[in-house]
Amino acid sequence: MAPDSLKGTCSAAVAAIAIEQGVLDRLSDVSVDRCPIADGGEGTLDAMVTGLALQVQVRRVSGPRLDRPFVDARFGIASDRRLAVVELAEASGLQLIEPADRDPGKTGTGGTGAMLRASLDLLEASEDHRSQVILAVGGSGTVDGGIGALSMLGVRFRAEGALLAPPLLGADLLRVDAIELPPAIRDAWRRVDLRIAVDVGNPLLGATGAARVFGPQKGADRAGVERLESGMSRWVGLLGREFGEDQVQRAAEADGAGAAGGVGFGLRVVLGAVLESGFDIVATALDLDARVAASDLVITSEGSLDAQSMMGKGPGCLLELGEKHRVPVMIVPGRIGDLADQDQRRFAGIVSLESVCGLQEATSRPSYALRAATEQLLVPLVDGR
Repeated sequence: MAPDSLKGTCSAAVAAIAIEQGVLDRLSDVSVDRCPIADGGEGTLDAMVTGLALQVQVRRVSGPRLDRPFVDARFGIASDRRLAVVELAEASGLQLIEPADRDPGKTGTGGTGAMLRASLDLLEASEDHRSQVILAVGGSGTVDGGIGALSMLGVRFRAEGALLAPPLLGADLLRVDAIELPPAIRDAWRRVDLRIAVDVGNPLLGATGAARVFGPQKGADRAGVERLESGMSRWVGLLGREFGEDQVQRAAEADGAGAAGGVGFGLRVVLGAVLESGFDIVATALDLDARVAASDLVITSEGSLDAQSMMGKGPGCLLELGEKHRVPVMIVPGRIGDLADQDQRRFAGIVSLESVCGLQEATSRPSYALRAATEQLLVPLVDGR
């Protein structure tokens, strides 16, 4: 079983247990390898904690809005203190903001920066073995280009000569005109591989960028989107003057630069972070390639099976692994969206929770719905035995 989380409904770990129960109800004599997955979005921390036996740490940090209470955010540390996994959604996620409070001009990634700083303090590095910090950035409620996180990591920002107090917010992109990177900050992150796990491939600016695509999803109206786009463009110009225009422009155009409101872009330019496929990072950590190859059947799930599922998300990537090893892949998604017919046919079976139980029950009783959908999914296999 290799399910992703059903966003807002149940975690990948809970989904894996429910699917396993459905399998054993139909095929009691099979062996099940339970392997919750993630693609850099929400649930990545849980998948890595389970797969790598990470120690969970909790810190009380600012949430996405400074005028709201602090939040208790989790991150994971390996027992040898060489790896930390931070999930942006824990401190800066959209789910932490009430719908009426959603405005990416008023939100920022300061809490995520505090978590990164806390994880760095716990890591051990040596000349012959570098430490790693993996930041999974999906599910953010922010469009701040990473300025909030950087401000909490010790990077200083000025506007008209005045030093701005951290953490900064999305609206501050329109007024920041100078950045100062203390040597101690640069030296501390040079000893660590900072890897940004992204779950979308959008660039930073333009029609498919952070502000115009994700701003409305996070509460920005039309005028707010244009302010965010202008602020992000100013941010690119400011960093270009400090770090080189060509380098910064390449970073802004890179796949995934617009993920999570551009946080990975800012961390890449200022601290040398590397943007990577979130699914690939998780798959490597969980040895997913070998586990798929050793299976006779893979069953996965996610909230909505649609065109986005084939663009770096868990189900599409699992299909590719299954096709590579000639292992059939089935799926029990919450619902089926705008997935092309040719992609639907690539799955060995599809049964949605909505079709089995209805939307209300699928949402209110996801474990029951997953178990029932899995049982229905396997009917052709049982009948053929």
